[in-house]
Amino acid sequence: MALLLAWSIGATWAQPAPLPLRTSPLLEEAVSERQRSEGAVFVKGAQITARPDMDLVVQGETSIRRPGLALSADRLDYDQTQDVVDAKGQVRISTPTSVFSGPHLKLKVDSFQGRFESPEFELYASGGYGQASEVEFVDNQRTIVRQAKYTTCRRTPGPEWLPEWLLKATKLTIDEEESSILAQNVQLRFQDLTVFTVPSISLPLTNERKSGFLPPLLSVDTVNGIEVAQPYYFDIAPNRDATVTTHVMSQRGIAADTEFRYQERDYSGQLRLNLMPSDKLRDERRWGLSSQHNGSIDTGNDSVGRIGLGLTLNRVSDNNYWRDFPRSGLVLTQRILPSTGVLSWGRGDFSMSAQVQRWQNLQDSAPPYDRAPQITMRYGQWNADGLDWSVMGDTTRFEADYSRVASLVNAGTLPRNGERSFVQAQVSRPWIRPWGFMTPKLQLHATRYQMDRALDNGATAVNRVLPTFSLDAGLVFERETRWFGRDVLQTLEPRAFYARTPYKDQSLLPVYDSGATDFNLSTIYSENTYVGHDRLVDNNALTLGVSSRFFDVGTGAEMLRVGMAQRIRFSDQQVVLPGQIPSTTGLSDILFGAGIRWDDRWSLDATVQANNQTHDIARTTLQGRYSHSAYRVINAAYRANNQATPKSEFVEVGWQWPLSDLVGATDRQTENAWSRTPGQGLGPDRWYSVGRLNYSLKERSLVDTLVGLEYDAGCWLGRIAFERLQTNISNIVVSNATSATSRILFQLEFIGLARVGVSPLKSLSDNIPRYQYLRDSTVQPSRFQHYE
Repeated sequence: MALLLAWSIGATWAQPAPLPLRTSPLLEEAVSERQRSEGAVFVKGAQITARPDMDLVVQGETSIRRPGLALSADRLDYDQTQDVVDAKGQVRISTPTSVFSGPHLKLKVDSFQGRFESPEFELYASGGYGQASEVEFVDNQRTIVRQAKYTTCRRTPGPEWLPEWLLKATKLTIDEEESSILAQNVQLRFQDLTVFTVPSISLPLTNERKSGFLPPLLSVDTVNGIEVAQPYYFDIAPNRDATVTTHVMSQRGIAADTEFRYQERDYSGQLRLNLMPSDKLRDERRWGLSSQHNGSIDTGNDSVGRIGLGLTLNRVSDNNYWRDFPRSGLVLTQRILPSTGVLSWGRGDFSMSAQVQRWQNLQDSAPPYDRAPQITMRYGQWNADGLDWSVMGDTTRFEADYSRVASLVNAGTLPRNGERSFVQAQVSRPWIRPWGFMTPKLQLHATRYQMDRALDNGATAVNRVLPTFSLDAGLVFERETRWFGRDVLQTLEPRAFYARTPYKDQSLLPVYDSGATDFNLSTIYSENTYVGHDRLVDNNALTLGVSSRFFDVGTGAEMLRVGMAQRIRFSDQQVVLPGQIPSTTGLSDILFGAGIRWDDRWSLDATVQANNQTHDIARTTLQGRYSHSAYRVINAAYRANNQATPKSEFVEVGWQWPLSDLVGATDRQTENAWSRTPGQGLGPDRWYSVGRLNYSLKERSLVDTLVGLEYDAGCWLGRIAFERLQTNISNIVVSNATSATSRILFQLEFIGLARVGVSPLKSLSDNIPRYQYLRDSTVQPSRFQHYE
């Protein structure tokens, strides 16, 4: 190994010409093994005594440097025959991932094997540091720390300072290759109180996934009583993981939630299982299962095509599951649970699928019809000599069982099981130009029903053939203008849509999968006001609308859009769903819509549906968001529906905001320093308020409530939240039809020990746009941040 002795030389240099910057392999983030083994060693000191190829003694501000290693001390004795450095007095050794300092170190330089007496240490990746009685360097990837004290709390001035949390262990094994720390005989202390003692625990060294315990969650629930939830995370493989959460509830017993996720090149999915062996509430075993799998295989042969498979399974143990487990998952809290299997195949313009769908009904009302099975085929071409055309054929067996629905059995209601087959063909000719478009379309829909039980007219088979013609046309006008110092491109886009479908009596046909579409600015330009294929509405209607959009010329971003549309019917509607009121000749309700995105901080969306005759407002939706900066966001929404039975009117507010802003205690310098690293909060000693409120103006009561506080101490996070959830699915409060559960949640998270687990505020990340966790950074520190 080459040794270079360095000393200071004073000289006067002429001012050089500026040199262009260029990349250098010497500034690579990782130090390669070749650089470690072949790199030169630089030795510096006030006095150097050397015997060539034997030994070297350096005294006075000594240092040894090599790629990936810097060592300094009062005195260095280097035995070149053994490649051993003996350092004494204010010893400091720095690597790209850590630094150790203490009184005495003996180290083999090349193999990085040695011992350090009574050192202090810091681990850059985890942000942790501490003290030890001894450190043993096994190699450049593994280190053993004995009688260690470890924390991520930053030291503050003063002799009385103690870290807010401290982990004591008889042995820490640091494995940088596995990005983990294995601690043995562990005691964790918080505010000088023992939190827990365990024989061993594995800690993450970086933000990478790592098996281990996640922060527990303590809650007080009106149904469960006092509940402790302890999650454990399994890092099975880079593309597989699992989380098992054990719940201990004082009023109900013990339960376990398991979530398993996987992702391969051609398929992915997840499996969730909730299991309670014995529920004191119902005196029975409770369980819920939800799984999804989606995948496809490209055979690589054009003559074979691509094959896809989708599986969805949702099942629960009993009809009260949705009521007793409102937080078990979005799907399992529904009252009708779907399970579906789909096999698909496609090659070129032709595709085919086969589906089986079953429902588990948890309510005393008619369930949807099962599809057992459904076979669909599609063929289509686009821009074929200017034409877009397609043909779709479908055959479905519909089955339902009403024997478990008491109200239907008592009323003598029977399902009308049977098969429905249809062929739908359509052809259109789009003309699209920069100044506008026009698209005429012709559709033909042929349907046949074959029922197990005869219709009211005695028929068991019915045919229906209906054509539909539509014409969609619009113009685009543009002009450049200037608003508030910004160059703006404004458009004016009038649009007309005409649809014609003749009348055919369909009142006797069963309703298997049809329903009314939502009346909005998208569906008003459609041929059929129903989804599904059991009702084809008779149409002789013209929709007229106009919209205007404003774009930033520099970025192309849409800043503002406004629009309105109205449908004109030239004849009364005769085809309706059971219990629906038909539309009459004349003008429909008028729709207004607007959206504002003036900059990235705030946005506003609004839709209004007004009755043309009475000028009453039928439906209103207003949604706004203000996001000042990181960890500062407010969302608000107003929704009113005067057409619903009963009428509904809700106000919803969600937010995340540091409380320091409200009391004028914001430290901008500290905040700016912290916020430069995403996912690291705004600095220590800050409280954050987070919440979501859904208020019914009709009932003058809160429907769903979640209000919480987060405290960022820098090295630990504290959370407390109050949650109240309605168990009704429609979110419409009806007397004697709903119930609610409430709970208070508590959680402590020690930074550097584990990631966020079952956070009491997790639902906020799903419901509040731009909500941010206080510790969610995946950016690892660079070795040049601590370069010595």
